[in-house]
Amino acid sequence: MGGVDRCDQNLSLYRTSIRGKKWYFPLFTHCIDMVIQTAWQLHRISGGKLDQLAFRRGEACRILETYNKDSRRFSKVSQMHHGSSRYDRLDHLAGFRENQRCRVCHKKVKVFCKKCDIALHIKDCFAQYH
Repeated sequence: MGGVDRCDQNLSLYRTSIRGKKWYFPLFTHCIDMVIQTAWQLHRISGGKLDQLAFRRGEACRILETYNKDSRRFSKVSQMHHGSSRYDRLDHLAGFRENQRCRVCHKKVKVFCKKCDIALHIKDCFAQYH
């Protein structure tokens, strides 16, 4: 078997099976598969005893340990206005800024309360929150 046939055979064993919506995604995953397969071949030539699946799992774990960040998104947490300042009905004026999520219904909205610094819809959510 030639080198190209062996490469194709090894690629077919553990092909990345993630579907993407972009035309280039299969090309990208194929290139990643080829890089991993080539690294595994070099590992075996240098005396490594791992099979391809164990090598792939080890590399995936190594990459995740190196580059993994906390998956939770931390957003700017506005101060919760409890008690009198939230319900005092004084100086709660609407302002405009970039799209954010409404505190009550969680839909996108550009309006926010200037006093509370919280995104809210003007009609229903503003009165319900205050």
